[in-house]
Amino acid sequence: MHRVLEALQKKFPSAVLSVTEDEQRGDLSAKVRAKNIVEVAHFLHDDPGMAFDHITDICSADYPDDLERFEVIYHFLSLPHSTRIRIKARVTEEEPSIDTVTSVWRGADFLEREVYDLMGIRFEGHPDLRRILLPEDYDEGHPLRKDFPAEGRGWRSRFEFLPRLDEPASEWSEAEIPDDQRHQFMAGDTPGSSKRTTEMLLNMGPQHPSTHGVLRVVLELDGERISKAVPDMGYLHRGVEKLAEGLHYMQVIPHTDRLDYTCAMTNNYAYVRAVEKLVGVEIPERAEYVRTIIAEMQRIVGHLFWLGTQALDIGAMTVFFWTFREREVLLDLFEKLCGARLTLNYYRIGGVDSDLTLEIINALKEFLKTFPEHIKEYDTLLQTNRIWLSRTKGVAVISAEDAISFGLTGPTLRGSGVAYDIRKLEPYGAYDRVEWDVPVGKDGDTYDRYWIRIEEMKQSARIIEQCLEQMPEGAIIADLPQIIPPPKPNVMRDMESMIHHFIIFTQGFKPPKGETYCGTEVPKGELGFFLISDGGPRPYRLKIRSPSFVHMGAFDFMARGYLISDIITIFGTYDIVMGECDR
Repeated sequence: MHRVLEALQKKFPSAVLSVTEDEQRGDLSAKVRAKNIVEVAHFLHDDPGMAFDHITDICSADYPDDLERFEVIYHFLSLPHSTRIRIKARVTEEEPSIDTVTSVWRGADFLEREVYDLMGIRFEGHPDLRRILLPEDYDEGHPLRKDFPAEGRGWRSRFEFLPRLDEPASEWSEAEIPDDQRHQFMAGDTPGSSKRTTEMLLNMGPQHPSTHGVLRVVLELDGERISKAVPDMGYLHRGVEKLAEGLHYMQVIPHTDRLDYTCAMTNNYAYVRAVEKLVGVEIPERAEYVRTIIAEMQRIVGHLFWLGTQALDIGAMTVFFWTFREREVLLDLFEKLCGARLTLNYYRIGGVDSDLTLEIINALKEFLKTFPEHIKEYDTLLQTNRIWLSRTKGVAVISAEDAISFGLTGPTLRGSGVAYDIRKLEPYGAYDRVEWDVPVGKDGDTYDRYWIRIEEMKQSARIIEQCLEQMPEGAIIADLPQIIPPPKPNVMRDMESMIHHFIIFTQGFKPPKGETYCGTEVPKGELGFFLISDGGPRPYRLKIRSPSFVHMGAFDFMARGYLISDIITIFGTYDIVMGECDR
């Protein structure tokens, strides 16, 4: 038995109901009594031998036929020991409540609110338990419950904020704001007063031109200083996790494109890796190298997009045009590879859809010859820009301890000096066969997070060059007929292949019963997929651990004390795309 599970059982003999070590998938899990969740959480976090300091995710599952219907599932990571654990606790339908763990990990705030919103489980003691992705007055229930229909409930005309086509458009009037509330948005407490004694509220959004998606932030201001910043999300909520319960495993792949639509390739990669871990698929050697190359090309594309738009938001227009110049070269290669530039749907369970051609390889080598010099150009241009420096250095500072407690990952965490990169901690693809470094910051400010992304693009170029040199010949997809459809050319000329193709795509495949979590290092941080299989062709439960959503949980903490003008900088420092945040 793993030492963590053994220590947990020894410490809480009555609270720990069972422990499981899945050696094949490398997963540790324990079932505990719901009433003991806080003391178990404190032990896992505070004990030096445990040191589960990083909260990865909190989700839930619904088992309508069980006496204890709902299961709350916690995913924790110990950075000092490089160990993950999954803690599960059951609650009943009559009393769907459990104590909050926000006193242990700050990042539990938004994660618990999401579970409450979509599953209806209450977290007692939570500082602000209310819906987070759906409107606060949504009265149709909780969509992730099994008795909630996938097509939804209600009718369009029932929602007051959506006007009916047969009704005249309503006109806005000042009378819509009650007199007792209007003073909050005025310079004084009462009309004619000369001194304001209450906080002024500033509504940013939901269609602010400088946000990368649809976000509303309610700012409480003390003069021009931010005293509180409350994100209002969910404007792009599409219910991807609910939709996945009605789709075969392969049918989910195109939906991952629509999460972070600026980095669709890595979304595909993260999902197929989770399915492969669930099923136990071994990937051919050449396919691993191709996957790694494409993932790093996508990382460069993502960081170029971030750098150009962040610079533009702050006021440096030239960088935007320069970064998009290089980005276009890689998008052209994506188009030659799979016929698309944005939503690519290239990765497959067991490998990739098509191989790298000689033309693509040569074009990529030519790109890598000039790209390091282009990176120096971006850096030189911004390093000599005093506006860029003044608006990034010392802005949105977060310590390593706080960043870990909020569950931050990617450049946002590494900018605070924490060398956590899944490609190093849990190597996959060809990352353990090439030499590269993990850049880390020291001040934890916006400038450090900018520098991290600059350095990561250099490291991505190193990785791609080595992969191109080492890439072996061979298959690009695993030979598993029960899971993977035959090659498309065979389908077009062979009856047996056509029948095989038809069965796979209409009936899917059936993974064994079980569950697993798989995290992948994407440009924005850790994108994780948690899958529960009941032995059927569709996921019983799919949970997406979105880095954008998790990072929004730290928005208020990182914004307090800074100026209104810093808000766009702070939002951009996360590299958030709201499609991934809202899901």
